[in-house]
Amino acid sequence: MHDLSAPKVLSGLSDTRFRHIEVHATLGSTQTLLVAEGGKDGRVVVADHQSAGRGRAGRSWLDVPGAMLMFSALLRDVPIERAPLVSLAAGLAVARAIGDDARLKWPNDVRIGGRKVCGVLGEAAADFVVIGVGVNVGHAEGDLPAELEATSLRIARGEAPPRDELLVAILRELDAIVGSDFLDEYRTRCETIGSRVRVELADGSYEGVAEAVADDGSLIVDGKPVVAGDVVHVR
Repeated sequence: MHDLSAPKVLSGLSDTRFRHIEVHATLGSTQTLLVAEGGKDGRVVVADHQSAGRGRAGRSWLDVPGAMLMFSALLRDVPIERAPLVSLAAGLAVARAIGDDARLKWPNDVRIGGRKVCGVLGEAAADFVVIGVGVNVGHAEGDLPAELEATSLRIARGEAPPRDELLVAILRELDAIVGSDFLDEYRTRCETIGSRVRVELADGSYEGVAEAVADDGSLIVDGKPVVAGDVVHVR
């Protein structure tokens, strides 16, 4: 917890919407708490460890206490037509904060060298959107199951940045991106475009080439829009 200081985070966000920062040693899930409780625009809940962390499509989120940056942020006044884009904006914000070699896997996984370094979960509530972010910062090889194909900033770069500094960088980028026309930059970083993929839906799956990301955030695969579901890069 030595590198998760709420006052330090707040001092770096004085000119952004993110002015309500809570840091917890342990929570069930930052996402579950924030979706249930709501709160002011810019409320951010951070946890050093989650006992019931959640990923996309109902998956659980594994964490290594002290080695991951896990937080959820609440945004209000998001036009309904832009709500689906907020999680894409969050993925791009993380990629910007991490560096030029960070790439995006649609919709919002962040990868370095083809391995996942961050996952993003977006949920729309009655009148706000909650974005959950989990960044692998300091874990070492072998700390997570090999089948996750995960990396960390420590593994990729040789050192782990202080988590509070990384949190400030991500939230500052998100504040700047979320209301902007960011999709061209997203597309430039998205390694899914041009890849052969398998789209896994509740009622089956199919393969095709990911051709583009549309203006509404959907992925176009062989001319058909994919709005939800898992997209797996086929090697």
